[in-house]
Amino acid sequence: MEKNMTLKKVGSLAILIALLFFGAGCSGYRLGNIGGTEVQGVRTIYVPVVKNDGYEPGLQVMTTNAIIRRFENDGTIQTVRTTEADSELTVTIKKVVKTGTRNDRNNILRTAEYDVEIIAEATYTNRRLGRKIFENREVRGKTAFYVQRDLQEGERQALPLAAEDLANNIVKLIVEGW
Repeated sequence: MEKNMTLKKVGSLAILIALLFFGAGCSGYRLGNIGGTEVQGVRTIYVPVVKNDGYEPGLQVMTTNAIIRRFENDGTIQTVRTTEADSELTVTIKKVVKTGTRNDRNNILRTAEYDVEIIAEATYTNRRLGRKIFENREVRGKTAFYVQRDLQEGERQALPLAAEDLANNIVKLIVEGW
């Protein structure tokens, strides 16, 4: 009888220690808006069409749509028209860089894989506080593509993926405050 009582106490103590251990691991998590103090209270954002100072045509609308979709998927901040917004995000694409990363196995003079990277600058303004949270912060979006037959076609198909990565990094910068 006494042995069963001791086993129950040890079992209860082990469960208590496990709960404390797992509870301490989650102590840094917060619910809701998780950006820095400058972003607290911001519920809406206006995203004007991205400017393109690079030489790659057609990236403006593609990147703008990717950023808006990413905010909608995240759900923390809602995209709205300029008159209704608590904050504003302006993005300028500075350049698109294509780099060869892997040669063809059968012909070392031919490149088989490329990285394409969109380099942009973002400025985020909290209209409620009346100040810029960050200005001209460099943000990058990157993806890789393989050349099957046509280099231009591979790059054309890779640019939307790089724009999605850029949008993801911009939204993380605002929402997570890193």
